[in-house]
Amino acid sequence: MWTRDDYWLAIHFKLQLYEAMGEAFQRLVADVLMAHYQDFVPVRPSGSVGDHGNDGYVRSLGVFFQVYGPANVQEREAARKAHADFAKLRRHYPDLKSYRFVLNDRFRGIPASVLDELNAMQRETGIDCQAIGAGHLLGLFRGLAAEARTLIVQGVPGDLPDWIDPRAVAEVLEHLARYDAGWGDISKRLAPDFDEKIRFNGLDGFAADRLRSLSYQVGSVDAFFQVRDPALAQAVAQELRVLYAESQQSIAEVDEDAAALRYVWMIKRIIPPDARKRPIVLKAYREAAETVLAKYFETCDVYDAPGTV
Repeated sequence: MWTRDDYWLAIHFKLQLYEAMGEAFQRLVADVLMAHYQDFVPVRPSGSVGDHGNDGYVRSLGVFFQVYGPANVQEREAARKAHADFAKLRRHYPDLKSYRFVLNDRFRGIPASVLDELNAMQRETGIDCQAIGAGHLLGLFRGLAAEARTLIVQGVPGDLPDWIDPRAVAEVLEHLARYDAGWGDISKRLAPDFDEKIRFNGLDGFAADRLRSLSYQVGSVDAFFQVRDPALAQAVAQELRVLYAESQQSIAEVDEDAAALRYVWMIKRIIPPDARKRPIVLKAYREAAETVLAKYFETCDVYDAPGTV
């Protein structure tokens, strides 16, 4: 489980990613990679020779990194740079086994043209070529020891403000509450066992209808996770598994409305206290919480899968 300090360290690192560009971004990436890989070697350009497309490498793995942090990402320029620096690496480093193009996408996602270029290079050469964005870097950062994380962000304050919500699920809720997902995926078909799971758990009426309705919005949750820390989805799942277990302890199984009561109980506890102070904000967060619950209902992290009890 993430602690308040873990959350605050991650917030500081995310802010650095949003603000860093050029050499500052390169130094930040090097700090993370040196903490993650024991034998990572950062490379500085040498006069007119430059760096031969190499901003750092892991000798034991043959992994070479090119780091690019423009103020504004231009798709064509980013794809061109990914290709040009890869060509330089191939000419000067015969031990090249894997290529990592680190782009500061500021959590917007790696442009499709960059991914297409990397895939084409891999098909042509057989060398593993992948992109690393801000979400991946955040994942690496969160996996570091607390001491290393503190050094990278240069410390954190002793106390968090009361309005800060350090839970993993809070990041998803804030995103969903702020951005309209529209009608969702109207072409989506419910999983074959979706209704079976609803019946198995004794869900009917209001709660069942809400789960079915909000399941069309879970694509917005998946899209959010794609550009964030890869571990975030699992962290949210773990928080909701714990929350569901607590709901089972709080609401007796003998109650004929137990399943529906647990649904409302979890929604109320997913919503952060600060969001309950204003009705319009509460409404947005309530729908966000229900969308998240629908997502993890599908994956069987909340409620029971048929045949498991």
